[in-house]
Amino acid sequence: MIAIRNLKKSFRNNTVLDGIDLDINKGDVVGIIGPSGTGKSTLLRCIDRLETPEEGEITIDGKTIPLSKHDRKQTLELRRQTGMVFQRFNLFERKTALENVMEGLVTVQKKSKQEAKELAMQELERVGMSAWSEHYPKHLSGGQQQRVAIARALAMKPQLLLLDEPTSALDPELVGEVLETIRSIANEGFTMLLVSHEMSFVRNVANRVIFLDNGKIVEDGTPEEVFEHPKSQRAKDFFAKMYLMKQPEYTI
Repeated sequence: MIAIRNLKKSFRNNTVLDGIDLDINKGDVVGIIGPSGTGKSTLLRCIDRLETPEEGEITIDGKTIPLSKHDRKQTLELRRQTGMVFQRFNLFERKTALENVMEGLVTVQKKSKQEAKELAMQELERVGMSAWSEHYPKHLSGGQQQRVAIARALAMKPQLLLLDEPTSALDPELVGEVLETIRSIANEGFTMLLVSHEMSFVRNVANRVIFLDNGKIVEDGTPEEVFEHPKSQRAKDFFAKMYLMKQPEYTI
């Protein structure tokens, strides 16, 4: 189990995360939803120490790591256990798809280039990108670049995969291929925290859904419980507006 305790993060006078406690079981796919500006992406970034919270710690693989302290050794240890997939793919433009996936294996895990190449090719195969292994990012579509980014994260064999709005930067016609890749790796048993505005996808791929509002977890349950029977008024209002937006403005 992965445990996050008392995670607090503010930007100036704005409290973004207000004492988050979260337990994640192995194999959980946890969808994180809620209004914009409620701390969803900040939660992932604090877990991976891309943002430094004022308070909080994470216990992963039996080790407790303070998230609020600047410690390079502990940060590297944490990032060996986590994999991050960003909104913008963050690939190295002058490296091929294969080299992008190899990078962490060589620089962080200190694997030989030959072993890193073999492992990277396995992950590119997993996401359906092995045929494009020698292509540079500029020659790949946004969906293809995101699949390479997912392969890069998976190559590190993370205990926890963090996906921060992985389809938000894609053209609508490319969203499906990335969602299908995420669904596939979820079915393989990877433990994930998934921030997404794709509500139907979250509902179908996650076994647990968290609703954040004002830096707090106000709903935590199965997709059916959260989407169909929310307990908080804030979640009820959110879903009411979402369903209203889906209704046609007129009929013929």
